[in-house]
Amino acid sequence: MARFNELSEYKFTIISRLLENEELCKAIYYNDTDFLVKPSINDPAEKLVYDHIFPYRFIPDVNESKKTFVTMSFQKFQLVNNSFKKGLVYLHVVTHRDLFKTDYGVTRVDYILNKIDELFNQKRGIGMGKLEFYEMNEYLVNEKYQGNYICYKPVDFN
Repeated sequence: MARFNELSEYKFTIISRLLENEELCKAIYYNDTDFLVKPSINDPAEKLVYDHIFPYRFIPDVNESKKTFVTMSFQKFQLVNNSFKKGLVYLHVVTHRDLFKTDYGVTRVDYILNKIDELFNQKRGIGMGKLEFYEMNEYLVNEKYQGNYICYKPVDFN
């Protein structure tokens, strides 16, 4: 049973890496089209985790306000040498349809996806080997919320 803790550690390592990127945090937290000129977020873990960023695929409460979310899911994980190294890591980026527009020539979802890809594609440090881009597709939640998911697979693991 203890080896399943390893997957939880991977999730919180991913969240920590997301929180280290100030521009990404601003894009998630602020609803303004010019989110990059907004103040730095004091204690992003307190303001974002379990409110905008979730270590699971769903958003737990019915959301009445306009927000942007990043959720994740780990799928098809298998043991390699008694450790979880093989599987798929999905990051889902969804936002309210009124928040897509930005002042930066891309949609909010595209901006966030690009930042996520800069943080994870071909990078190590998650604990499961280097992550490689696998696929991306649209992700529809309902008529008000939509976005994309981006998926990575671990490669070059020991």
